[in-house]
Amino acid sequence: MIALGVPGCSKSLDEPPLTLLPGAEPSAKSRNDLGIEHYQAGRYLEALLQFNQANFADPTSGEIHFNLGLAYLQEGHKEKALKNFRKARKQAKGNSKILESPILNKLLQ
Repeated sequence: MIALGVPGCSKSLDEPPLTLLPGAEPSAKSRNDLGIEHYQAGRYLEALLQFNQANFADPTSGEIHFNLGLAYLQEGHKEKALKNFRKARKQAKGNSKILESPILNKLLQ
């Protein structure tokens, strides 16, 4: 876990990546699931590769953009993380795990 590196924010990056909703595009789901496995094992670059492949399969998924944001933060790419968190919020489709995410909301305030 890492600190967010945002002034006034001492919360660790402890939110987990999100699974896709039922009915998600199958290729996006399998790539996202692989990305989650890599992320949980601390292999953030490999997670990024899988999340990006999932994003190619379904660029409208807020969950995938959220996961990309988490992985980019872990890799120290704050601007890319912010870009994906903005897309995640825009494409959340009511998903409260995205809309009420402390990390996302802290970074985008």
